[in-house]
Amino acid sequence: MAITPRDRVVYALEGQAVYPSPCIEHGVDSRIIEEAYGIRLTPLTDGDPHSFNRHLQMIEREIEINQQTGRCNIEIPYHYTMAPRIRAGGSNHGLLTDWGSLKTLRLALVELSARHWDNLKRLIDKKRDYAVGACISTGIGHIWQTMELMAFSIAAHDDPRLLRAILEIYTSWTCRVISVCNHIGVDFFWAFDDFAFKTGPIYSPQLLREVVMPYARAVAAEIKLPWVFHSDGNFMAVLDDIVSLGMNALNPLEPGCMDVDYLTQHYPNLVLIGGIDIDVLARGTPDEVRAITRACFRTMNRNGKYIPSSCNSIPRFAKPENVRAMFDEIAECGKYQPRAGSSSPPGGRVK
Repeated sequence: MAITPRDRVVYALEGQAVYPSPCIEHGVDSRIIEEAYGIRLTPLTDGDPHSFNRHLQMIEREIEINQQTGRCNIEIPYHYTMAPRIRAGGSNHGLLTDWGSLKTLRLALVELSARHWDNLKRLIDKKRDYAVGACISTGIGHIWQTMELMAFSIAAHDDPRLLRAILEIYTSWTCRVISVCNHIGVDFFWAFDDFAFKTGPIYSPQLLREVVMPYARAVAAEIKLPWVFHSDGNFMAVLDDIVSLGMNALNPLEPGCMDVDYLTQHYPNLVLIGGIDIDVLARGTPDEVRAITRACFRTMNRNGKYIPSSCNSIPRFAKPENVRAMFDEIAECGKYQPRAGSSSPPGGRVK
């Protein structure tokens, strides 16, 4: 029985073996796809980043990318579901510094009006057979990324009440978003909460546990759909804390950071997403890309719970021929190869 790309993603996130394996990606550079496949995607003619017409065009472009690459998901623009990080224009420099700057955060939050939900539903209805992912944050990443870094460090030591106040604002808004998305046609949530370097978490486990996690748990408790937790870097030191939130999947499994052997042995029910090294996509050859893609299937698919994806996104600096090689190899590796006398995978679904 044929199943849609949307079904493949949802079944896989629920822990079922699905063949062909669904492929999902966050943040695909459109120019790379044009160069890789020799096509021209529909241009975005509306220059206003907050325009609904532009958002419609973005969804159509996501679908065009999927038709070329085999990717199974589309992303709703951040405007609808992701609380903003308050930063200086064109930089990663956070602007929240003290109690007085909280008004800047409140003013930046999108009004969750009837029109907002109507526009979101209209976007979701354009998804065709693809899985709609709503981007959110549990607050784990937002709390430090929205603040001026020195101000965050001082508050973490001297004034954790300020951090709790910021998290309270974020949590209230995000829970309202999730409560609607649970039943409006969204298929899964993708929580983007980068909070780790290659060597370990950016802030202390004590701060995570005592200040941040209560708010992250409130966000997680509101989620009624499959969901993915994303953080670059190495958060093995607080892995138990993160997994206790109850996500279905971890992403992006940056190479050299997360212990995949440990994950598959100690958390066999977790779906693993990612792992394909964007450094090789940028610097390597198509043959090297194919090799690392096959290696990801071997190491991460031991429990039959792997969704292939890059270890971050498809950036502008990747080589077009390498991007195409990755998607081609994903399609090849994701095929189910039945053993002699078997026509379908035990407990699995075949397209």
